[in-house]
Amino acid sequence: MASRIPGELLESIGKCLNTRTDVSRFRAVCKSLRSSIPRFEKQLQFPIKVLIRNTNGSNTTFTLTESIVFHLAPPRDDPHKRGWLVKVEEGKYGETRMLHPLSQFVVGRLPHSFPKVFNLLEFRVFEYARVYSIHDDGWWDRNNKVALSMNLGFPVVMIIADGVLYRGELDVSVNNCIEVSQLDHDQHYDYEDVIFHEGKFYAVCQDGQAVVVDSCLNVKVVAPPILACSGGDHKKSLVESSGELLMVDRYPSTMGEDSYLDKWLDIELKFKVFKLNTAENQWIEVYERDALSDRILLVGDDSCFSVSARDFPGCKGNSIYFSNFFYMKNNMEVLDCEASQSSTSPSLIDEKLDADYEL
Repeated sequence: MASRIPGELLESIGKCLNTRTDVSRFRAVCKSLRSSIPRFEKQLQFPIKVLIRNTNGSNTTFTLTESIVFHLAPPRDDPHKRGWLVKVEEGKYGETRMLHPLSQFVVGRLPHSFPKVFNLLEFRVFEYARVYSIHDDGWWDRNNKVALSMNLGFPVVMIIADGVLYRGELDVSVNNCIEVSQLDHDQHYDYEDVIFHEGKFYAVCQDGQAVVVDSCLNVKVVAPPILACSGGDHKKSLVESSGELLMVDRYPSTMGEDSYLDKWLDIELKFKVFKLNTAENQWIEVYERDALSDRILLVGDDSCFSVSARDFPGCKGNSIYFSNFFYMKNNMEVLDCEASQSSTSPSLIDEKLDADYEL
């Protein structure tokens, strides 16, 4: 039957397959489809050396890595299992390692129920997110952020390091190295997150001010600061959900004069979610009961993304799953937006993955 499909239609379908998983599944259907499109080839081979040229004339070198978050969903005839949410990083020579879904920590101990071999004919594999991180001599700083544009007309990388926003072209033809420099005409030194959304880069500062960077590298403020969400105790994250750009602000429920360490060891976190209104150039707070509908936000130390609660039976929508590594806890927690309460919960997966504090 596939042999009857017009060649131009197969070509159009092939152009829409952007992941290795999608290409492999398409080619596996039959010989006709396998011959219609080539094997998947990565545009960039990671890890990649990154050279930051600082304004004072000094240089800093990092290593840029890529990891992919997959949902290994069980067969459709088993509606009660959630499957597995895993993050896999592939090395220079094809070797792989599993990372915690919301951080760069290596998974040291797999649950007993985790399959030793995944038969892709039994599991449905979905790619949820591509995560990019920079490492300094193997050390990962969770405050550094990376966003990439693979568009042929706009191949750019944006990096936040020490609160400064850098940009560089994705050209690795010379010594497999990307050179980046501080974004022109931008004097902010307190950026916290950056994301590539609808063909543009968006970055947010510690006080909530947001800027957009277009393909000509023009910088424009698209949202002013939010005074109620500023201060060193607040942490901003950007995430795309159902086509909209959201900002998640997390902060401790109590802000007193305790020591920094005591403050974060055992204290409840609060969250506010804002939606970017591009027509009015401001963040609009979305309130609990209508905030996320059936969506689940996953707010990690190195990336943020959203999933549908329908894909994870038993998990509640309108929730935020977040890592607590930054706050001295080695676990994943969940915030029920309707109840405004958080608790430890590994319920996005069938069993907890233990992460080691080492790379």
